[in-house]
Amino acid sequence: MLERRHTVLIVDDDPGILEALRLSLELDYEVLVAPGGAEGLELLARNEVALIIADQRMPGMMGVEFLERAREVSPNSVRMMLTGFADLDAIVGAINRGQVYRYISKPWEPKDLEIDVRQAVETYDMRVALDRRMRELKMLCEVGAAITSVLDLDQDIQMILEAVVNTLGFERSFLMLVDEGAGVLRSRACAGVSDEARAFFLQLEYGLDREDVAVVLTVRQNRSILVEDVDDAPVGVDREVVRRMGVRSFVTVPLVAGERKIGVLVADRSGAGERVVEHDRLLLMGFANQAAIALENARLYGEALEKQRLEQELAAAGRIQQLLLPQALPEVEGFDISGTSRPSRGVSGDYYDVVEDRSGRVWVALGDVSGKGMPAALTMATLRALFRSELEREQSLAEAMRRIGEGLWRCTAPEVFATFCFGALDPEERAFTFVNAGHPYPLLIRADGSPPSPAGTGSGLPVGVDPTLAGVSPYLEQRVDMRSGDVFVIYSDGVTEAGAGDGEVEMFGEERLEAVLVEHRTKDAAAVQEAICSAVSAFLGDAPPGDDLTLVVIRAK
Repeated sequence: MLERRHTVLIVDDDPGILEALRLSLELDYEVLVAPGGAEGLELLARNEVALIIADQRMPGMMGVEFLERAREVSPNSVRMMLTGFADLDAIVGAINRGQVYRYISKPWEPKDLEIDVRQAVETYDMRVALDRRMRELKMLCEVGAAITSVLDLDQDIQMILEAVVNTLGFERSFLMLVDEGAGVLRSRACAGVSDEARAFFLQLEYGLDREDVAVVLTVRQNRSILVEDVDDAPVGVDREVVRRMGVRSFVTVPLVAGERKIGVLVADRSGAGERVVEHDRLLLMGFANQAAIALENARLYGEALEKQRLEQELAAAGRIQQLLLPQALPEVEGFDISGTSRPSRGVSGDYYDVVEDRSGRVWVALGDVSGKGMPAALTMATLRALFRSELEREQSLAEAMRRIGEGLWRCTAPEVFATFCFGALDPEERAFTFVNAGHPYPLLIRADGSPPSPAGTGSGLPVGVDPTLAGVSPYLEQRVDMRSGDVFVIYSDGVTEAGAGDGEVEMFGEERLEAVLVEHRTKDAAAVQEAICSAVSAFLGDAPPGDDLTLVVIRAK
């Protein structure tokens, strides 16, 4: 490509001087000549002029006046004055006012003229570069302020791509984002392209282990890549993309926020004779820094909104779930019952219930669903519905547990299960008959001072597992006769395993639980319950609970 020739405008009313200067400069410069100031201003308005050389003494408009007006028309043009000795006072004044770069005395030395003109053109280039840089910085600041003020990710992406085309002057722009989980670089959006090209681009996806594609190398090596001509590319390019999208010259820049690789921004010029050059690369890099910040801010804002939405939904789900737990426990003659469920998160996978049926029996249940959070909470609601649906059936407790387990297995994923313990308290016989499905054994604390002991000797499989396995470990009905002062406690493993969630070696354990029960055995059920919860809380200290805590206390009066 030929080097651009600078244009020099010579204004003088002396044809001989015009011709002499033209002949001296035309080998190296494009030369325009004008016989007076008015004609010179017309030429200046129509051409990009690097240097103006004007005589001082001209009819109609003196050189100083002409150059003052020329500065208004073309501020970056360098202005020089031809003058004789008699005009020095006017020239010096013009120089001091910044209107004239230098003056040339008549007659001039050709070598000095050559040097003066070359230096003047270099000054013009510096002025133009500085002016362009200032305009670019202003543009980048304005565009940066615009894109960083938008916190919607999709809108921000479109603003960035349109700014690359409309403000930075590229023909087309493309954005690809890193999906670290999938290990790919995936197309996200583009601007300035046809519908056909857009559809083709949006299905592009590259593995991050590729070494033969410029966009992947940009991400992997965190560097911009300039390809002035795809037929002579310094790195690998996707030839199918080049062909289908008519790519001729492009630049890629990485989008990085801190240590996080966001993606790659690509811009091109595909018109005949148009090329992306080094200056374009530097300009896009400056813009990419702001674009990365804007995208990261939008992502973080979106995540914050999503987190807030999920927290609100979780809080609402927690309130709904609390309504599924007993709001008031039935009063049972001869017994005192208390229960609580304290989730480690907003919602719980634990469940307890105390229900009185029409015959006067009081059903007590406690379950612990595998997993945590919303999935466990939904399973808990299903378990509650299944349990309550079995209460009015004339069947054994073991059969009821089998049906509950089969029902949970049919309506949940294969990996979901729950430990479950439920039974019936008969006030007349002062007995509690129960069945256990993989749940921790309840504890019985006798009023006679004997050590606490696990209630029951057998436990079937958790509910929700494949029902064909039920025969391996059948459910057994077990009965506990309760005397005045006896305490019976059903609890979830969130009590005994408290402390295990954050890497703690020591857990609260059964021994501490038994010690609390012995110390508080003479108190009512609510006080015993609170003593257990307080002891677990004191054991955890500032550490958050790792699991839901649920228990039911039955005390015989």
